[in-house]
Amino acid sequence: MGHATKEETTTNKRVFSFWDDLSDFGPESVDDAMHYCMGRLSAWIGAQNAYWIGTIRMVDGRDASLDALSGWRLRALHTLYPHLTHPRRLKQARKVFDSTDPGMSTLAALASAGQFRSYSLGTGMLDLEQYRQTDHYDYFYRKPGICDRIWVVFPVNVDAESCFCFDRIGDDVWFSAEDIEVVTQALRGIKWFHRQLLLSHGLGLASEKLMPAERRMAQALLSGASEKVIAERLGLTPASAHQYASMVYRKYGVRGRSEFMSLWVNNRF
Repeated sequence: MGHATKEETTTNKRVFSFWDDLSDFGPESVDDAMHYCMGRLSAWIGAQNAYWIGTIRMVDGRDASLDALSGWRLRALHTLYPHLTHPRRLKQARKVFDSTDPGMSTLAALASAGQFRSYSLGTGMLDLEQYRQTDHYDYFYRKPGICDRIWVVFPVNVDAESCFCFDRIGDDVWFSAEDIEVVTQALRGIKWFHRQLLLSHGLGLASEKLMPAERRMAQALLSGASEKVIAERLGLTPASAHQYASMVYRKYGVRGRSEFMSLWVNNRF
C-alpha cells in the first residue's frame, strides 16, 4: 500500500478543515454555508465565479424519453458574485432547461444523471470545437468571457441533484486536472450538505418549490426562535408569520414545527 505524497496530505488536511468549517453552519444558515463553500473552493482553484444549481426530475418513464432533458428541470440557481453575471443571462439560463435546444453543455451535464460526476469544458466532456460554433456557447461563454467551467454534480436521490459550477473568466488557461480533483474531493464527501441545499429550497421532498418569502420563513423556523420573534425579525404581523409557517409545513407535508425540524436530521429523501 503506497504512502500519500506531501501534496496529497496537504490537500486532505485542507479538505477536512473545509468540511469541519462547513458543518459549523446551522441549517438556518444554509445560504451562508453555500456562499462560504463556493468562495473557499473558488479561491483554491483560481475560479472567478461559482454557481449552485438545484435540479429535479419532473417527469419519468415514457414522458421523460420524449423530453429533451429526460425530464430534468432547473429549480434553484445561486451565484457567488451576481455582479459578474448579467441578470438577463441568469434569467435565460433558467429558460434553457425548458428549451427544445438546451445546448451541448447542458445535455452533456445531464447525460449521466443519477451518478456522481465531475468534469470541465477542457477535459473532453463534449466536442468543444463544435460547441464553440453554436449560439449557446456564444451567449453563455464567449460573451461573458468564460473560457472554462467545472461541474461537480451530486445526486441526492434519483429525482434530485445538487450541482456546483466554477468559472475561469478572462484568461485562456483551462482548469487543471488537480483543480478538478480538489473540488471533486471537497464536494464528494458531504451528502448531508447537498441534501440541506435542496431541502432548503423545497426540492426533492416538498410538494412545491418554496417562494422567497417561504424560504425566509423556513430558515427562521430552523433557528429555534418563536413565531413572535420571527415575525419581528421578518417585519411581519404575528398572524402573517403563522400563516407563512403553516404554508411551509403544508408544502413539506408535516404537521408542525417539530416534524419540520426533524427533516434536517433524518434521511427521508
